[in-house]
This record gives sequence, C-alpha cells and structure tokens, in this order.
Amino acid sequence: MRATNPSSARTRNRQRTILVDGPHPIDVHVGARIRAQRVVRGLTQSELAKLVGISFQSVQKYEQGENRVSASRLYEFAEALGVAPQHFFDGLDARRPDHALSDVATSATADSELRRHLLAVMAIEDERLRRLVIQLLRVLSELGGAKAGGGQVVPY
Repeated sequence: MRATNPSSARTRNRQRTILVDGPHPIDVHVGARIRAQRVVRGLTQSELAKLVGISFQSVQKYEQGENRVSASRLYEFAEALGVAPQHFFDGLDARRPDHALSDVATSATADSELRRHLLAVMAIEDERLRRLVIQLLRVLSELGGAKAGGGQVVPY
C-alpha cells in the first residue's frame, strides 16, 4: 500500500485564494466591465462610489477584481451605470469560465485602445461639443449594428 503525501492531497483539494492564485478571472472580467462602463459614462471612481454608496477605494478593488462583487452590489452598479446586470458578464463563455483568463488578456488590449479613444473624447474641453461627439458615436454604433445584421449595439 502506498503512503499518500498529505500536503499533495491538500494542494489538489485546496480552495483558491487571492493571495496564492490572484484574483479569480471572472472577478477580473466583471471589474474590467465595471471600469469600462464607468469610463464610458465619464464618471470618476469617486463619483461612482457616491452613486453606489461606497468608498472610492472599494470601487478600485472591485475594478481590479481584488474584491468580489456581490449580486446586490452588482445590481447597484448596473443601476448607477445604466446597464443590465448581465452586461458585466458579456464576453464570458459560461461553459468554460477558465477561458476568462484569455478574455482578460484580450480585453487588456481592447481596454488600452478604449482608454486612448476615451481620453481623446474627454480631452474636448467644450462640453457641448463633447456631448455631440458622444451622440454621434451612439448613432454610428446603432447604424453599424443594424447593417451588420442586428449586431450588438453599444449601450450608452
């Protein structure tokens, strides 16, 4: 009879921890979607925190995936950001949550591009002109979605 090494059995059956494994990929994905929607809305972390009734440090931790977002808090974020709660899970393959890691890597590139575009729009000092540019983008995304055979329209 072979003796089993208790530490290897614990390693196989141990629970995931943020200290050892880092944030869960789904928590990172949800946090990235919260951050992206906050930036699209032109809100600071402090402004979003006030809308939801938490500290801006909590918003930072949620956006980085360090803290898990409860269902009730996710609903509050959705209300404050004007999206459905499902929005934060878009892009995840429900059958393979471990694919969220590759989604995060892909979304990091998309986030970088998004950040550049958002900074360009937010750099427009004339508030009226900035709102018109955003309105133009909404119309173009709706037209693009309709021409692509009913593709997903970006919610603003």
